[in-house]
Formats: sequence, structure tokens, C-alpha cells
Amino acid sequence: MIRQSNAAKGSADTPYPGFAGSAVTHRYEVDILAATVAGDIYEVAPIPPGCRVTDIVLDSDDLDTGGSAAMVLDVGIMSGDWGSTAQDRTCGDEFFDGATTAQAGGVARPTLATAYRTGRSDRARSIGVKVVTEAATAQAGKIGLTVTVAA
Repeated sequence: MIRQSNAAKGSADTPYPGFAGSAVTHRYEVDILAATVAGDIYEVAPIPPGCRVTDIVLDSDDLDTGGSAAMVLDVGIMSGDWGSTAQDRTCGDEFFDGATTAQAGGVARPTLATAYRTGRSDRARSIGVKVVTEAATAQAGKIGLTVTVAA
């Protein structure tokens, strides 16, 4: 199931760099439901038209409170248009592949070269968080993405 942050729903601001070569950083967050299952995708942040991601930081509450935490996430560029409610959209793993940050909560920076090699597009794109492996003992909470994009 595709779930959306307030930014993806259009009810929160999404900044754009002021001019060519400039960058803007903004933190986006999304509420993660305890009922989240493997395959759920959360559309969290935009990549505005004409921009590319130059940095991204993942932060998460402890979403898997059991003694044998299992939650695994991918973070990447989603198919389809930014803000689309189509349920057949997919999510890549360009930024984080197999992240375990949500198992105990914390912060992570990318270790994948692909995180720093995303290109520009003439249309707005989405950054999503996909639940690859659901929590052993799910707990509701928040996931945040602090995204720097450059025009």
C-alpha cells in the first residue's frame, strides 16, 4: 500500500532552490503505522523538477520494539508522479538498501555511491521508504528524511 507524508499530499511546503547551482535542505517526516507490513511504501519527500539529490539523511524512531527486531527498509526514487495516489507505484533503493535504522531508532547516512549519483529530471519525482521486512513487534512512530537538492 502507498501511504503519503503531508508534503506528498500537498499540505506541507516543499522548498525549491533559488537559482541554478544553489541548494536547499529540508527535513520531511511521515507517520509510520504499527500496522505496516512488508511491501508498504511511504512517499516522503520530493525531488523538484530540474534538481538532483546531493545529500540525504534517514532518521527513525524505534519502530520494532521486540527482542529480535527484524524491520528492514529501502529508500529510493519512486515510479510515477510526485503526489500521485496510484497504488501500483514502486520504490527503488538508490539511497539506502537494507537499512536497519528503524529496528532500534537512530540516524543513518548513505553508504551507496548511487545516493550521490542521481540525475536531474524535468518532472517532480518522489523519494519513498519501502518496508522490505516488517517489524517483529511493530510500534508506530516517525521516519524523517533530511534531503538536500541542488538546481
